[in-house]
Amino acid sequence: MHRHHPRVLWAQRKDVVYLTIEIEDAPEATIKEQSIDFECVKDDKKYAFHLDFYQPIVPKESKKSNSKRVSFYILKKADDTVWWDRLCKEKGKVNFVHTDFSRFVDEDESDDEKPAHPGMDFSQLGMGGMGGMPGMGGMGGMPGMGGMDFSQLGMGGMGGMPGMGGMPGMGGMDDDADHEGESGDEEDD
Repeated sequence: MHRHHPRVLWAQRKDVVYLTIEIEDAPEATIKEQSIDFECVKDDKKYAFHLDFYQPIVPKESKKSNSKRVSFYILKKADDTVWWDRLCKEKGKVNFVHTDFSRFVDEDESDDEKPAHPGMDFSQLGMGGMGGMPGMGGMGGMPGMGGMDFSQLGMGGMGGMPGMGGMPGMGGMDDDADHEGESGDEEDD
């Protein structure tokens, strides 16, 4: 049976790594101090991967939450003074591992946040509507946007910037009269 990889998303904070495995009804991954192993069969396809972490984690202080569509892990970093350059120890791109931009925070911004530990309240992770995750509530808008009203930014409809005119040399680009007969259709006289 050919081996496939599920999509894996990751992000981090100063003290934890967020890891999401995107596969329905997934079994629990095996989490060790230096690695994660995952394996399952779905629709006659074998999904599996092994990743060595960039730095050690503390499995006993890490948390997991399964929903119908994803498995979500909060992995406690063994050293919360180290900002990971990447998820995996090996350098280079791992084609099925992607940055989780819904949880991404720049290293400089991470210092301003409360630590995700202790207790790791999953309801604060903006995972509302994930189906099958009891007590997850709704997102209540995009986190970090502070109720921003985009209509007040003077960009209503993004119709362009007033007074900027068009691009030089591009006049008449929307004039179909210049392009008659270029459609490939010929008319009989």
